[in-house]
Amino acid sequence: MIEKKNETFTYTDLGFPIELIDVPMRKILGEWVLDINLNILQLEVLKMLIHKSTPLQASELRFIRKYFEMTTTAFGEVFGVSHAAVIKWESGQLPAPPMDVYIRMHIMDRLNAKNADFGKLFHEVNMAGLVQAKKERRKEKSLSLNVRHRRFAHHSKHK
Repeated sequence: MIEKKNETFTYTDLGFPIELIDVPMRKILGEWVLDINLNILQLEVLKMLIHKSTPLQASELRFIRKYFEMTTTAFGEVFGVSHAAVIKWESGQLPAPPMDVYIRMHIMDRLNAKNADFGKLFHEVNMAGLVQAKKERRKEKSLSLNVRHRRFAHHSKHK
């Protein structure tokens, strides 16, 4: 099996681009594939979404809902809205900034965050900044994640 490291690789299988830095790749049946634990990648992306300074985007909201294996109805019930509202969010009519922050808090709760982490989120995610970014509809940069971290790698004994 042939292995290499890509300096950067744009991963789009979660529904939005994520720039993976220093990512191990493996050639299998003539195709280069990521050689990382995709479950851990999804969890790390989820954590990054919590702390980003701009509003959650439609594709990110869909990823969050699907990560927790929820229907649009179940997801909406958590936030006191209809499934139609969730469908609108996932189609580009984004939730108001207070709901955006509440969604992030819900993710933290589902991930068993500590109380101090909620306080950190309050100081990191500026409500006025979310409002301004939503008004301006700023083009977002893709998320960037350094994969050097050992826990991403598959640790097979075949290497």
